[in-house]
Amino acid sequence: MAYPTQSPPALPTLQRLLSGIPEVPGDALPWLVLENTVVGISYMRERRFLWANTRMAEIFGYRPGELEGQPVRQLYVNQRAYDDVGLFMSEFSPDGFYTHERPMARKDGSLIWCLISGRLLSPGNSDSPSIWVVQDLNDKRQIEDRLRRLNQRLEHTVERRTLNLRRTNEALRSEIEQRRELQALAVDSREKYRALFRHLPLGVLVTDSTGSVAEVNPTLQALLGAPTRRQLDALLTDGQRVILPNDQTCSLETLVQSYGQAGGQQVNRFEFGWLRSSGSLRQITVIAAPLASDKRGMVFTFSDVTDQRQQQQRKHEQQAALSHASRLSLMGQMTSALAHELGQPLNACQSYLSGIRHRLEEALEHQPEVRQALDKAMLHLEQAGQIIRNVRGFMSRQATDFEPTHLEKLIQQTLALMEFPLRDGRTQVQLQLPEDGIALPPAHCRSVEIQQVLVNLLINAIDAMAESPVPDRLIQLHLCSNEASMLQIDVCDSGPGIHANIANRLFEPYFTTKASGLGMGLMISRTIIEWHGGVLTHIPAQRGAQFRFTIPVWHAPPEGNPT
Repeated sequence: MAYPTQSPPALPTLQRLLSGIPEVPGDALPWLVLENTVVGISYMRERRFLWANTRMAEIFGYRPGELEGQPVRQLYVNQRAYDDVGLFMSEFSPDGFYTHERPMARKDGSLIWCLISGRLLSPGNSDSPSIWVVQDLNDKRQIEDRLRRLNQRLEHTVERRTLNLRRTNEALRSEIEQRRELQALAVDSREKYRALFRHLPLGVLVTDSTGSVAEVNPTLQALLGAPTRRQLDALLTDGQRVILPNDQTCSLETLVQSYGQAGGQQVNRFEFGWLRSSGSLRQITVIAAPLASDKRGMVFTFSDVTDQRQQQQRKHEQQAALSHASRLSLMGQMTSALAHELGQPLNACQSYLSGIRHRLEEALEHQPEVRQALDKAMLHLEQAGQIIRNVRGFMSRQATDFEPTHLEKLIQQTLALMEFPLRDGRTQVQLQLPEDGIALPPAHCRSVEIQQVLVNLLINAIDAMAESPVPDRLIQLHLCSNEASMLQIDVCDSGPGIHANIANRLFEPYFTTKASGLGMGLMISRTIIEWHGGVLTHIPAQRGAQFRFTIPVWHAPPEGNPT
């Protein structure tokens, strides 16, 4: 962007409106800053633009000067939004300051999110002119500030002229008065711009022509974690605070000096990690722009985008988890189809073996080894068929009613279903039933859903012991009844156990300690058990991990009543 050498025609008018005094010839630096700042600034009365800087027009897609004299209504997406802001303006706070964030309409009709801050020049007077600052939240980082160089130049000018006035004679007294008026005007202008500098929601750092840090606003101090100037000076020179994308480190002072020397008149955007004193790492994006065309320094605006990056990362993880779940669902369908296809040849094999045994019944009496081989083949075929029926039942999506279920039999079916994962994990299983041969009543449940819980807990146990020595890989299943007329199953492994600081988060959705886990298994399992009227909990253990869940005992309904 080219910088004008003198104030544009509309700016002196704005100057007289703001200050109420005649224009000071030759000093257009404040208006140069207004015209070239990275935020949109406008002067309005009765919700109509009297003046708008180039950035204001650029944000909304207009040419410089095209907004002047236009009503602000054309920037709102609809009449309701326009009326709502008008209502808020009528209730300005006593300090005359108002801020809101909303979507606005560009000239081409597209929407743009903006942060808009306004201030009445005469607080308490609803007819007062107002000054508004607009930030483009789509790019997040389009704000520049030129206050530091302006203040320094004004202060040097005042000091130089004051020194010259002291050396003049009595005949130049009228000129001294004019210089004093100029000094008062400069102070007033400086305070206005300092107020804007202090209240910007973005962190701002200004460097001088040598690249040294000249000024930092409070927002940046808070972002860097430096409440005092002494702490800020220490952080600026700390060579371990800035983490670059290539994992190298440097100081923030070195970083801004490098961009100040190489930036020229171009606007540069870059990102780095900031290591705070607390040890947390924040992701910071920066826009660096020159203050003016004569290399008087640079202005850097900082924005903390850590939350946005984390949200993007969580979104990507969720998308990956959904994709993985989709693949698991497809695998389940394929498994169910495979079980169906294998069931038919297995049934045929059983029929053929039964026919062979029937036809050779007399001959087998004299060949016991053949009879034993046939018996074992029949037994293995029956076992294979039962495994396939378990798989098909487990993969079925058909809703079933609660039914009396013997948990011992269900556990045996589940272990048969888990034969291959247990074998691959080289894991032993011990099933402990009530002593003295006490028969347990059936459970009131949906067997497939309880089997799903058992499978999930067994897989978790196998994964937990993957790094344990093979002889120590043991899963213990305890089945019993408790005093509350509930059946209880404990699943205990001999793995490393669960650390206390994550135990409270085990049942949260998407929380997992596995590199490829979805973080949904335990949450779904708890939901299933609670739907059955039981409880699934993690029990602290001296060794390994222990999970316990309960299921109500089946009570037969009175005769003639539905279940």
